Amino acid sequence: MEQAFVKSVIPKLGLQHIISMRKPPLWFSYDRQGDALHVIFEEAKKSDKAALDMNDIIVSKRGGKIVNMTILNASRLFSSNHN
Repeated sequence: MEQAFVKSVIPKLGLQHIISMRKPPLWFSYDRQGDALHVIFEEAKKSDKAALDMNDIIVSKRGGKIVNMTILNASRLFSSNHN
């Protein structure tokens, strides 16, 4: 299972780009039941503002800085033959 994740999912997430980021995400989590991928850059605060964009991505910002994202219907990003 872990090897399949490394070979099939990680390249699609663009981790080469993530590795080169000045401040990469602290963690990722996937909610299988809700089919949502969470990408966390910083702990959320009550004062953070969140908005849903037209690509079904909820982006939370603090000022002009993105602090976390939730990608809804995340399985659409991956081919159907990967479980």
